[in-house]
Amino acid sequence: MPDPGESEPTGEASVPAIDADVTPMPGGAAECDGDNLGISIAAQPMASGAGSFFSEITFTNTGGDACWVEGPPSIFNLADSAAGAVVGKRAADSGMPEVVQLASGASAYSTIHFSNAGACDCDTAVANVATVIPPNWDSSRSIMLDSPVIVCNAPATYKVSWISATSLF
Repeated sequence: MPDPGESEPTGEASVPAIDADVTPMPGGAAECDGDNLGISIAAQPMASGAGSFFSEITFTNTGGDACWVEGPPSIFNLADSAAGAVVGKRAADSGMPEVVQLASGASAYSTIHFSNAGACDCDTAVANVATVIPPNWDSSRSIMLDSPVIVCNAPATYKVSWISATSLF
């Protein structure tokens, strides 16, 4: 005989329909998409030094419903907007996986760590635009850097961390 708090099986389980384009989280929140995620990049000069330069990417849920993000954003390339030239290569990923739930208006963060390109034996260029692809997106956004950076055209001299619920700065 089952416990009074348990229900007996009734046959087939009812499975709710899931939209193939939306990945739900426990609790019902869907993955953040391009229509409800604001992206900005800010230099962190007080955390920079000794040949390392840091910027922070902020991802803000601009939609009315909670959503989630996970993984590293791709920094596909950097560019010089004045010359219209793509410089640098795709950033390497670093960090630990974390699923970040974002209430409406809440933010998640990723860090870009630039190494001093001048210390490398490479052709350098100045970049002031980053092409950012949030995790699991199919499209990118061009985001202006508030402080231009010197990068190697090859190999990449920067890394991007996985998205986190907390800012390092």
